[in-house]
Amino acid sequence: MPRLAALVQGGGSGDLRSVMPFETSPAWSSFQTGCLPGKTRVFAFHTYDRANRTVRLNSFSDIAVPSIWELADKAGKTVVSLNMPVSSPPPRLRGVIVPGLLCPKLSCETVQPPEAYNRYIKPRRGYLIVNHDWQDTVGQFVDQAIATERVRCDVALDMMQDIDWDIFCVQVQSSDALQHKIWWAIDPISAGASAEEHTDAMRFYRSCDENIGRLVDAAGPETLKLLVSDHGFCAKKADVGVNTWLRQKGYLQLVGRPPAVGFAAAKNRLKDNHPVLKSMAKTYGSLRGGVSGGCKRIREKMQKPGSTRMYADTLTAHIRTVVDFETSRAFCLGGMAGMIYINGDRCERALFGQQLAGELLEAFGPQAKDPVITGIRAGREVYSLEEQQDYLPDLVVEFAAGYESRIHPGGEEVIMPGAFKGKQQGTHSRSGIFVAHGPAIRPAGKFDAEIVDIVPTILAYLDIPVPRYMDGQVMESLFSEPLHVLFKDVSYGASSATEYSDDEQRQVEKHLSDLGYL
Repeated sequence: MPRLAALVQGGGSGDLRSVMPFETSPAWSSFQTGCLPGKTRVFAFHTYDRANRTVRLNSFSDIAVPSIWELADKAGKTVVSLNMPVSSPPPRLRGVIVPGLLCPKLSCETVQPPEAYNRYIKPRRGYLIVNHDWQDTVGQFVDQAIATERVRCDVALDMMQDIDWDIFCVQVQSSDALQHKIWWAIDPISAGASAEEHTDAMRFYRSCDENIGRLVDAAGPETLKLLVSDHGFCAKKADVGVNTWLRQKGYLQLVGRPPAVGFAAAKNRLKDNHPVLKSMAKTYGSLRGGVSGGCKRIREKMQKPGSTRMYADTLTAHIRTVVDFETSRAFCLGGMAGMIYINGDRCERALFGQQLAGELLEAFGPQAKDPVITGIRAGREVYSLEEQQDYLPDLVVEFAAGYESRIHPGGEEVIMPGAFKGKQQGTHSRSGIFVAHGPAIRPAGKFDAEIVDIVPTILAYLDIPVPRYMDGQVMESLFSEPLHVLFKDVSYGASSATEYSDDEQRQVEKHLSDLGYL
C-alpha cells in the first residue's frame, strides 16, 4: 500500500483505541459524536426496550448526542458522508448523507437529499450496502470486495467534484468482511494459510490503496486527510455462547425449541432454499448410511476455501425472534463484549447481576478451566456514570483477546473454536489505526489516540466550537501550529428513536448475517 505508506511517512500516525465494546455500531456512533457509548446509548446493533420488553435495531435517531454532520451544518459547513454505519435515517442538512450498514435499503427515502440518490446511486447497479452474492473461492470473494469498494470510490469522486464540501467522509466496509471470513488468507502464519490465497487476498488491499490515492489526489494537497478504523483485527480463538449458557441455566427462555447452529443450521437452510436437495436428503435418509454420506457431500461443498456460505447464509433466526423477553430473566446482546440485560426492578437487577457475574466468572473467568472472560462489571462502572440507568446494560462481560460473544442461543456447545475446518477466522481487537496528513500536520509523528478524539479535533481545526460534553480530546500535538480551540457548553438530550418496520429489520439483519455478525 504505497499511497498509505506515503501518508504515514509524511504525516502523523499511531494506534487508535476503540470503545467498549469495540464493534461496528457503538464504535462508529462514537466516531460520529466524540462521545463514549454511555452518552451515545448505542452498545450493539440492537437495543433493548425495557418498558416493552422488546429488542429492535438501532438507528441514527437512537444516537443520543449530536453528530459531527449536524454540528458542522449548524456552523454553516457542507458535509458529505458516504456509507457510514448507523447513519440511517439521515439528518436533513446541506450536503449529502448516503447511509451504510443498518440502513434497510438505499432509496430516495433513505438518502439525503433524495435527488442525490437519483443522481449518484441509482445509475450504478453495483452500489450496494452489502453484496449478498455467494462466492466459492478467496479469489472470487476478493474480486467482489474490490468491485464493491471501487463503485463507492467512483461515487465519492463524482461528489467531490460536484459539491463544494467542507467535510467529506468515505467508509470502507469490505475490509471488515474479508478479515472476519478469510483471515487465514490474510495472515500467512494462521491455520489453513496458503501462499496462493494470501496473494489473492492482498489484491484487495492493493485496490484499497489505489482508491485512497484517487481520493487524496481529488481532495488536493491543502486538505487535511484523516484515516481512521473503528477497531483492529486478530485471529479468532473461539465464539462464546453466553446466551446458550443462559438458556442452559434456565435464565433465558425461548419462544420455541432451540434453533439449530453450525452445520445443522447450514444443512437446514440449504435444503429450504433448494427443494430438490430436500427431496434428495429424504431419500438418502431412508438408506443405511445415506444421511451421513449426503451430509458429507453437502459439508464438502459448503466448506470450500473462501466460501462465505457458512458465515453468510446459514445462521438461524436472530435473537429478536426466538427469545421470550417477557419470561427471560437475562439475555446477552453484542459481539465483542457481552452486553447482559436483566429483567426486573433496579434492586432485583442489581442482586441477580451479582449472582450472575459470580456464576459466569466461576465457569469462564481467569481461574476457570476455559478462561475466556477477563472481567465482568456493571454498566455504570464501564461507562463512568454515577448510577445504573435503564438504558445501560446491567453487566458488561469482557473477553480475552480473540474471543467474541455468539448471541444466538441455540446449540449445546458454549465455546466453539474460531477455526472452521482448519481455516482460521478473524475477529475484532480494540486497537485500530490512525493516520493524519496535510500541511498543518507535524510530519513523521507518533500519535496514539482514542476514536472519540477525531470529532473534537476536526471541529477545532475548522474553528467550530467543541461541545464540552464530548469525551474526546482535541489532538493539538498533531499540528505544527497551535489550534485556536473554542469550547462551548451545549445541552443535549435523547432524540425520539425511529423504529424500523419488521420487514426493514429483517433486511438489515440479513445484511448483518451476510457479514458474519448474526
